[in-house]
Amino acid sequence: MNWIELLSSVLFWAVCAMAGALILMQRMEAMCSYEKQYGLPDDHGNLMGAIAGGLAGAGVAGIAIYYYLFVPSGVGWVEWVGRLSYILILAASLTHVMLLVHLWLRLDREDRALMEDDKKKQKNTLTMLRIQHVDMIRKSRDGYADLKARDDEALEDLMGVLGDRLFTGQRALTRIPFYGYLGTVCGILLMAEGLTNLDEATETFKVLRDMAGGLVLAFQTTLVALLTYLPLRKAFDVLLGRMADLERKWLAMRETALDGRHG
Repeated sequence: MNWIELLSSVLFWAVCAMAGALILMQRMEAMCSYEKQYGLPDDHGNLMGAIAGGLAGAGVAGIAIYYYLFVPSGVGWVEWVGRLSYILILAASLTHVMLLVHLWLRLDREDRALMEDDKKKQKNTLTMLRIQHVDMIRKSRDGYADLKARDDEALEDLMGVLGDRLFTGQRALTRIPFYGYLGTVCGILLMAEGLTNLDEATETFKVLRDMAGGLVLAFQTTLVALLTYLPLRKAFDVLLGRMADLERKWLAMRETALDGRHG
């Protein structure tokens, strides 16, 4: 590697890191802007977006530089498409990690608000909005059916603030294994191309080497995708459990308010 290639690599790495940071910062800004309608604070959303995006951009650049400079050239477009799997997996996984951290912090804030009786500590939480609505139920003279119907709508609205993001992220997570399958298909195609070149005996060892490279690409991209998908899926399942627990607690608040009315 000469100094021109080194300088170009550093500049490319820096540009990709900055581009990734800007993209995810914009995404977090849009997410936090929606949540601010319900009084939720920013909670360093831009910082999380900048860190996750910077890491994603730097990783993408690192993969591209590695294959361009340190791996033997002369490969076809099929192998480059297969290598693209690593980039897609990396970018998608860091985006999901950013979302998971953001939702985890939100749920931590809600859990703390449920354990506090001080309204100042409950401020800027969905739990505070829930408490206010429960107080309206307690003071209302309407019938049980009307109150329950209205409260179900209010509860669904509050749960959707975080729940919609969580369900959308969980659905989008299923794309990661398919990114690995992209590399698998490309690796199998490379093996098939190698088999077509077995006509000349003198080329046998070279062809076998190329076939082995395709096989490695096929299995390696699938392995990377699965090793990325499984921990993220588990994290989403844990968050779904926490969301369900939060909903149960909010429902219990309604039943307590209705019991107080009858009492």
